[in-house]
Amino acid sequence: MKKSKILVHICCAPDAIYFLKKLREDYPESEIIGYFYDPNIHPYEEYRLRYLETERICKELGINLIEGEYDLENWLERVKGYEDEPERGKRCQICFDYRLEKSAEVAKELGCDALTTTLLMSPKKSIPQLKKAGEEATKRTGIEFLAPDYRKGGGTQEMFKLSKEREIYQQDYCGCIYGLFKQKNGKIFWDLVGFLGRRPGSKEERNFIKEIRIFAEENSFPVKEYEFPFLNWKVLKGKIEVDGEVIPSYVYPYSQSIRGIVKGKVEHVHGDKLFLNKQFVRIILKEPFGDVPLLENTPLSNPTFIVPYAYREKILKGKVKAELQTEFMPEKSSVLFIGSPSAKELWGVPADTLQDGRGVSKEEVIELIENNGEKIMKEEVGLIILGAESLRGGSSFVKDFLGREVKLILEWK
Repeated sequence: MKKSKILVHICCAPDAIYFLKKLREDYPESEIIGYFYDPNIHPYEEYRLRYLETERICKELGINLIEGEYDLENWLERVKGYEDEPERGKRCQICFDYRLEKSAEVAKELGCDALTTTLLMSPKKSIPQLKKAGEEATKRTGIEFLAPDYRKGGGTQEMFKLSKEREIYQQDYCGCIYGLFKQKNGKIFWDLVGFLGRRPGSKEERNFIKEIRIFAEENSFPVKEYEFPFLNWKVLKGKIEVDGEVIPSYVYPYSQSIRGIVKGKVEHVHGDKLFLNKQFVRIILKEPFGDVPLLENTPLSNPTFIVPYAYREKILKGKVKAELQTEFMPEKSSVLFIGSPSAKELWGVPADTLQDGRGVSKEEVIELIENNGEKIMKEEVGLIILGAESLRGGSSFVKDFLGREVKLILEWK
């Protein structure tokens, strides 16, 4: 007898974890296939993060997952004119229609008997809207649309419980750019602006940590992830000039903004540090030139530029002009323990990158795990992927949480 197939359109891991578990219980004889088709999610880094978490959950449940096309431009064209619609309004209906139409096509290609969607699990979504979209999409296909209400009977609470237990990333808006504007009350600048590499607290950094976690879990290493709050710091704009010439520079971590534009001269020299006579501006000479992580925890926040050592004499003799705008904000990052936190020695790897893009690659971390797998399993070594480490975030959390020092085994390069 042919085994029936159910294609499950998956929107995100939090909605999927309980839904897939219940669906398997209700249809024990059916093959369940996951289909991640969400071109509405914006920006791409957010999309990627939700996909990785979905991939992790599907692997844990033994469910095959297919990733659909990220055809954002077509989705934007489809909802054009409905940008200002509220949640559960006409834009949402169009979005459901769009994604479930494509899901129904894939279900038919795969020879599935039924189609459903984990969107039915989301407390923010309308079940009648989803049912209408699903039935329209499967009309004349011979495929049944399943619309179980797994929210009732404590299902929503169980979903939250499972998500917390599995340390699943919890998104703070539905996914599309219009929901982002409305649900975050306009505080979206840093959701839409990207930097080179994986800056502290960014979605790129979080994606990196999740990719390492997937590898570790696939290879049966014990893992535990802890989220922590930290004071993040970002550069909005900045430059330094000497006698009208803009010189290469990076901004030292936790530098505060300059009021307006500083025009001054060097009034004090201490080693490789030059101090201007206005607004506490400091210049650090460095060779080889490049960005640096926070070297020490300090309450000082001088506006500080890192410049090549070759400009020393020019700066000492010339007129310096500098401007700098930075922002401090509370954000979150995480650390990922691979192995036991009580291992004899704790090795750390920074998850973030410096402003010039230097950092540790995923391949380097995987090689480190593979080469030291036996030590990790014997609890001789515990490996920690440290979020926000260029700002001393991850290692500070471990020190506070466990009272232990972490030895950086791979650094920014």
